[in-house]
Amino acid sequence: MLRYFLKRIVALIPVLLAVSFLIFTMMYLTPGDPATMVLGDQASPEQLAEWRAARDLDKPFLQQFGSYIWKIVAHGDFGISYKTGKNVTQSLLERFPTTFVLAVATCIIASVLGVLLGILAANRQNTWVDSLLRVFGMAGVSMPIFWLGLLMIMWFAVKMHWFPVSGWKGPQYVVLPAVTMGLTFMANLLRTTRSSMLDCVRQDYVTTARAKGQKESVITYHHVLMNALIPIITAAGSTFGIALCGAVVTEQTFSIPGLGTLMVSAISTRDYPLVRGSVLLLAVSFSVVNLLMDMLYAAVDPRVKAQFAAKGGKRKKKETAEQ
Repeated sequence: MLRYFLKRIVALIPVLLAVSFLIFTMMYLTPGDPATMVLGDQASPEQLAEWRAARDLDKPFLQQFGSYIWKIVAHGDFGISYKTGKNVTQSLLERFPTTFVLAVATCIIASVLGVLLGILAANRQNTWVDSLLRVFGMAGVSMPIFWLGLLMIMWFAVKMHWFPVSGWKGPQYVVLPAVTMGLTFMANLLRTTRSSMLDCVRQDYVTTARAKGQKESVITYHHVLMNALIPIITAAGSTFGIALCGAVVTEQTFSIPGLGTLMVSAISTRDYPLVRGSVLLLAVSFSVVNLLMDMLYAAVDPRVKAQFAAKGGKRKKKETAEQ
């Protein structure tokens, strides 16, 4: 298990290098001059050239990329923001917790509602309850987040005055944006849970459990749900990753000072270091989430854990035979 974990950690290195190269190339080829964006149209050619030289923008592409990677690896330095002059690492650390809390709250809402409603739909297959939940799931998948967010603001903030309209100053500010994204992502988990449960319901061990006189609640949660968890965990992990990386629209709708808002502002002002640092941080976060999902597979499914144990046993036998 530990060997597999370390192997996955090492495998993240080329992935992050590829992401870094891709975003660096996209920023390099993007039309627009950051020097003009920062200094203005009235700046002289000498001032523009001096500004570019101070930030190595006058050097060849590969030299710029090599210098960027070296600063990250050797010093953990993502550069200095063109617009604000602040260290990019500091800016990311200030904004990332907000987006992380929003993603966690979204994942909790989506997972709890999606799994419970998916179980209900599977247990009431081909009834009006199942049909209603399937329509609800389809509507959730099709509904734009910004439109649902505006409805939430109109109903619960403007008319009911239950929650604040926008901002991020306390727990009450988390509710509306988290519910907005949670309801949208919940639809996918509902459909995944329903299909996974129905696949397991038709298995022989479920028929055997019913023949032995087991209660339906025990069959549902012990025999069916436990064996249907792998696709559900995958969907939940994807939900967290997408909520973390795709909170841009929600943060714009509710005026939340998170990482998504920071990225939009950085893209509009050609703030290359800030955009590259934000994308790289999200790539690392998404990769870590996928790694944790793999570890969770082994915790809930003995078959996956047995595969890890079998691989470790084969290596030990091979090492013993060689000695």
